[in-house]
Amino acid sequence: MGRNVNAAIVLVVCTANICRSPVGAALLQEALAGSGIRVRSAGTHAVLGLGPVPEAVNYVHRRTGTVLRGTGTQLTRRHAEGAGLILTMTEAQRTAVVQRAPSALRRVFTLRQFVRIAPYLPDGSSYPSVTAVAEAVARCRALAGPPELIGDDIEDPYGAAPAVYQQSFGFIEDAVSRTSAVLVSRIRPRTER
Repeated sequence: MGRNVNAAIVLVVCTANICRSPVGAALLQEALAGSGIRVRSAGTHAVLGLGPVPEAVNYVHRRTGTVLRGTGTQLTRRHAEGAGLILTMTEAQRTAVVQRAPSALRRVFTLRQFVRIAPYLPDGSSYPSVTAVAEAVARCRALAGPPELIGDDIEDPYGAAPAVYQQSFGFIEDAVSRTSAVLVSRIRPRTER
């Protein structure tokens, strides 16, 4: 199955798909409301049939007023090939996506990596699709270099103290805010395509 080069889908990936990726997907969908971009989530080792953890549900409700729903969804090659941009929580998850769908290589980043590299896009540049933005950011990887001290991974808070959930979700929220700003500002309106 070939990928849809004009895919207006962002796929957010973590391990179990009951904690970090549902939070990231819900916050990103809220930030992109009205843009026509759809956001989905999946897990590299999803807990099928289980809903998001209460900490994730509460965090999203406090931030957006919406109730986080859904159950763990297993990442498939089809999911990865159908997404214009794939954002993972860790480098290991990024590797797992590429192993399942090698054609996704230029469209998959850790969430923090994407926002670290995106400022290197040429000033004033705009693109016709989510896929085109992702591929343009991929071309800037060498300019950004490796991550500094804290790296690009966002820690899995599952089963940890409440403060760890708050820190992890806070990192996700910050990166989601910056990601949505990149997508909204860099994708040309349909009338200009």
